[in-house]
Amino acid sequence: MSQKALILDGFWYCLRPSFALTTPTHCGFSFISRKHHSKRRSPPTIPPRRTSSPPSQCHYSTFHGFNRDPRLKGDKVYQTFLNDISADIEHENRSTGQRGQEKDEEQVGLIKSPSFRQPGKIKGRGARVVSIPDEWKKSPIEFLEAKLQRLATKSPDIMTATRILRVLIGYHKIRPNVRHYRALILNNCDPKRGSADQVRSLLAEMEPNGIPLDSGTLHAALQALAVHPDYLLTEIILQTLRDRWLSLSPAGWNFVVAGFIRQNQFELALDHVAQMEMKNIQVENWVHSQLVYNLCEIEDFDEVLRLMRSRTSQGHDMTLDLWHYVLDIASEALHYGTTLYVWRRTVELGYLQPPYGICRNVLTTASRAGDTALAASVFKYLNDIDVPRGLEEYEKMAETHLVANNLYSAFETLCSMHKSGIELEASSTRSILTFMIDRKTAPRVAWDMLKQLKLKKYDIPVGCANVVIELCENMAQYDWSMADEGVSFYKELYSLCSKGADVLTYNSLIRMCRWAQNREAAMFIVKEMSALNVTPNGQTFENLVLLCLDAGNFQSAWLYFQDFLERGGNLSEEVGIQIRNSCSNSDDEFAVQLRYHPLIRGNVVRRYHVDDRSKAEQAVEQIIEDERVVREDAIFKDSVDRQYEGTGSQETEQETQRTKETSEKHLSGKQKSLWDLPWPIRRKLMTREQRIAVNKERRKRKRRYQAIERNKQDEGWMNYEAGGLMTEDEVKAIKNSPNSPNSADSADSAEKPN
Repeated sequence: MSQKALILDGFWYCLRPSFALTTPTHCGFSFISRKHHSKRRSPPTIPPRRTSSPPSQCHYSTFHGFNRDPRLKGDKVYQTFLNDISADIEHENRSTGQRGQEKDEEQVGLIKSPSFRQPGKIKGRGARVVSIPDEWKKSPIEFLEAKLQRLATKSPDIMTATRILRVLIGYHKIRPNVRHYRALILNNCDPKRGSADQVRSLLAEMEPNGIPLDSGTLHAALQALAVHPDYLLTEIILQTLRDRWLSLSPAGWNFVVAGFIRQNQFELALDHVAQMEMKNIQVENWVHSQLVYNLCEIEDFDEVLRLMRSRTSQGHDMTLDLWHYVLDIASEALHYGTTLYVWRRTVELGYLQPPYGICRNVLTTASRAGDTALAASVFKYLNDIDVPRGLEEYEKMAETHLVANNLYSAFETLCSMHKSGIELEASSTRSILTFMIDRKTAPRVAWDMLKQLKLKKYDIPVGCANVVIELCENMAQYDWSMADEGVSFYKELYSLCSKGADVLTYNSLIRMCRWAQNREAAMFIVKEMSALNVTPNGQTFENLVLLCLDAGNFQSAWLYFQDFLERGGNLSEEVGIQIRNSCSNSDDEFAVQLRYHPLIRGNVVRRYHVDDRSKAEQAVEQIIEDERVVREDAIFKDSVDRQYEGTGSQETEQETQRTKETSEKHLSGKQKSLWDLPWPIRRKLMTREQRIAVNKERRKRKRRYQAIERNKQDEGWMNYEAGGLMTEDEVKAIKNSPNSPNSADSADSAEKPN
């Protein structure tokens, strides 16, 4: 009698409500993936029954762990189906140790869940088998277990851990437990192949498979999340610990802070660090260093300083690399508090020896804050490591004293620099001048400070005296009496400075006299400069020209300007504008020459004003006369050339006559035309067609002159010697010869050298 097929429909589930509880259900996350042998009959697919009962737990070994319904013991069809399923599962467990035996056998994946699969090696539903060393298959279980734990704690490697678990579960038939899950979670600390998603999958897989989530496993997950942060998963784990009345260990606190740092959630990290300090939980060195490094990157040096002070107050040490990094970044950012703290705690105590670049940044920070003690400490450290102090270091030290409101010490620093053999530059005293102007320091007070330094056997550099005279120059703009005081300082300068005044001193004095409109003092300074053979520079001549223009002496200004040009000076644009503005309203001939000089006029076009008959007529007559002489000379040369060529004599006479008539007309009528003006101005007033015609005529005349010069060289005109003329008989003989050219032409060519 043939056996009928069992139809599992809705009516069957109504009659047998307990049947769904007896069928094996495979959990979604398992160490062993389900497979069926190709030669066995697969059990029918049973859809899940909707019921209020909790889902059944998945077991790992065999099917015998489930409770069977006693009402189905007598049903032969049910018993046959149940036995087939049990055989399939037992064969599945046996096949894990016999991979590669069958021709069509599938590879058994170690892990069914995505968290156990190797990245990049997933094909279809199963995981590709990774290579396993043969010695591992023969190794004892204790060796593999120890190797797995050692790998998880010292050098996490998810691939190696997967291979070890394959050997333990597939070859040695070890049932996965909480220790294996914890090791696999810890191996997700692997920075290359670990991930937070794998940790989430492993945690979700444990309790449905009957493996409890203990405190050690949750802390292992926090450790993995410190490397691969996931804020939501971290909060879930922390909430799970609170719900189960499990305390967070000190290591767990550090892992949580590290995860926040990795996510750039520095506010949460600092908040947890504050809670740890309140609970007397030690912040590990690696967590503290990581937090300090990241805060330095965002330049939150106030928090860095607070963390470092708190760390040292608790008696904990920090690495020298961390001290060095903080000093470098803080000094570069000119953060005074952090720089001072690190310098005092490390460099002054001899624990750290920063390079010159960091010392320069620290000195700049001290100059900004006015900390003379810190600047002196930097000077002492540079002296200890035999690094010579240069101009920049002394200038920073002087700025430090100025910020500290100590002008006398700033002058003393510059005198010490001069004593060490470093000459002052123009930039060395800019900060002192700015300080005296801002604080409205009296010039006599500053000059008395230099006298006091002179009494202390200091050699006063002339730059220090110049800055006091510059202060008088600045004050002379609104107080003309400062010019007399500046001159009195100049008279005392040679007793104060051994080298005497330089050109910068005289430039300041001349500008001061110009602001005060004190011509007598200015002439005294100029005579002193000439008597002491001080070579003026371009700035000196510019000041003298402006001084003469302010006094209305255009002739002296023109002479100084010509001297300036002869020395190869380059007039600045600002001074050129001042000269042009000063000469714009004057009809003086020297003012006109200055105003329309190529270096001064700019875009100004020179125009002649006919209204002023006395000067305009003279200028026009001179221009016409110059043009007439040049034109007649050119016409004379052209007439000679045409006479030599034998053509154009009539045209030349007509042009000469026309030129004379035009010149007489202008001279008699005092009228100007376009052709009577100088060429640069005439060119701007001409039309485009006129310019083209004039240029064409000039090129034509130039080619004619070049041709004449070539003919002279070819015919040997330049080699003429006295007594070399041909006699009359020789000329007649050449004329009567059959091959001779025209006699007139020969005679002309023979007489041309004359």
